[in-house]
Amino acid sequence: MGAVFDEFVRQLAVWEKKYAGRPRDHLIRLCLLALEREELVSIAYREEHIAARLAKMPLPEDVRRTIRHALMWAWKDEEMHAIYIRGAIFRLGSRRLRANAFAKQLAGAVGGWSSSVMQHLRWREAPVSRMMASTLTAFGSLTGQVPEDVKKFLNYGPFRNFCLFNVDAERTAAACWKRMAELAGEVPELPPQTAGDFSRVQQDEENHERIFSMVAEALDEQDNLRPEESAGTLTQKISEVGEFFVPRSERARTNPLGKGGNVWVQKVPPASDKRRAFREFLEASDLSQLLNRRMNELKKNTGEITVAIKAAFMLGYHRADPSPLTDPCLLEELALFLQAHGCGDIAVGEGRNLYDSFYGNRTIASVACYFNIQSPHYRVVDFTEEQAPHAYARGFGHSTVAKTWRDADFRITFGKMRSHPVEMVYLCLGNMEGTGTRNDEFLFAERQAHRETAVMMMMTDFPPDYAILDAFQSTPDRILGIIGSRRPLHPRRFYAGPDALAVDIVAASHIGLPEPRKGSFLRSAIQWFGDPSDSTKVVGCTEPIAEWKGPYHNEISTLLSLVAYPVYQFGSGRGSLFLPEMDEQTFPFRQRANMLTRAGRKVMRILLGFKRPR
Repeated sequence: MGAVFDEFVRQLAVWEKKYAGRPRDHLIRLCLLALEREELVSIAYREEHIAARLAKMPLPEDVRRTIRHALMWAWKDEEMHAIYIRGAIFRLGSRRLRANAFAKQLAGAVGGWSSSVMQHLRWREAPVSRMMASTLTAFGSLTGQVPEDVKKFLNYGPFRNFCLFNVDAERTAAACWKRMAELAGEVPELPPQTAGDFSRVQQDEENHERIFSMVAEALDEQDNLRPEESAGTLTQKISEVGEFFVPRSERARTNPLGKGGNVWVQKVPPASDKRRAFREFLEASDLSQLLNRRMNELKKNTGEITVAIKAAFMLGYHRADPSPLTDPCLLEELALFLQAHGCGDIAVGEGRNLYDSFYGNRTIASVACYFNIQSPHYRVVDFTEEQAPHAYARGFGHSTVAKTWRDADFRITFGKMRSHPVEMVYLCLGNMEGTGTRNDEFLFAERQAHRETAVMMMMTDFPPDYAILDAFQSTPDRILGIIGSRRPLHPRRFYAGPDALAVDIVAASHIGLPEPRKGSFLRSAIQWFGDPSDSTKVVGCTEPIAEWKGPYHNEISTLLSLVAYPVYQFGSGRGSLFLPEMDEQTFPFRQRANMLTRAGRKVMRILLGFKRPR
């Protein structure tokens, strides 16, 4: 075994004696250690660090791509582990324990940055960063935070050495999570699935150990590929660990997301009728062919196929501002189209959000009725009320899915084009929030998964079969477009295609985001499912939406957008300060806020330029 693992075994023996008969305290000590370690490697394994290092190595491009993808997924796993264990710690204890957890996470982030600089950058490439990292490492060595056996690995050397060091580190992490899983069963205040989650993380760490070992064995001391290895042999070995660790093109089974194909875009002339134009747009797309294909695959007759449509309307707050909503007229027209092409039961579903914590009458049925989202051609479904347990193939913190979405023969995400201060755009992928666990479970410090991770987990197991984007009228722009807009745009456009990711990338490029990785939802989706850009063809309009501003249209808006998420997460009173001017006659406050909170809401509306249209 390696030096890191041997040191952990000795430390574990000490803690076994120290915490004998105190499983909760023992578990907390291990959780804090795990949080620091997971945060450290989630920084040290970052895709950009590994990609930059691989670019310097004398490897064929296909080998470089294979290694990069495998280690990118190790990074994504570690990132998920860090946020999961922090949430678990927050649910265990006091403010003091939370503060300790933040300190450990910060220490891990600093250690991860230092180690990545020391291991992947030469002095001549980044002298200032190297000096800072060397100082931090020396300080850590003096204080006992960086053992001597570890310090000797924290220097620039062959990439093979980096991999061998992490074989030892991943083996150590697996042993830590294994002991945590054993202790979790002895701590009654933890949720029953905690031990199982810890065991899944243990398996992830063991998988990472295998990946690093395979990469190390494939390289020689000069980081050349060994003669007996090739991209094919390395890919085959890595795929045996898990298909996610190899690029999409090398997987036996692929998700429909990321495959590309045609994306239909129509810009409707000013004099044209909205419903007729939308019907013609649907007829021109490949939706009818896909429905027929699905009927044949399932051997179902006309009228037997079931369809679930994920719409957007629960961020609606007042009839005066329909901008956060999928257009009700278009929803009904889609249902009519589906019925005409052999579909039977058609369900339009949404999930509840944070608004029902502050306002009454915010059920799916009542909000749908308020905005006239009702028709004899479909039924409205409350995705929040019908959540069913589901063991997701990847990820943590997300454990349910709406039954209607899960069981549908054909699934459609029908989003509304919106801007977003953090994601920059909020389109068909963002619209998938609400099909699983409530999205407000993933907004604040005690969350156990990032918002985008929760959506990617759900779409891995239950992807949409088709995506439609409403960008016709009342399209909200600028910093808080996700919530609404006093001056919405009217682009008069429709977008559609079988790959929701491809649809979003095309739409994003039309509103000033030519590099999709700049948005966190799109970046995560590309990492999970692959980049469909090269295999995507736009059918129809390719012009940008000239009048679109976005959340970064000036310096003040850019600054506010950059601080939006940390402020919302830690300083918004769990969303209390960022509430729209709700129609309080229909959706009354559950409890009247104090004067300071009411004043804060007014200030935020003025500062962010978000007021209800009059």
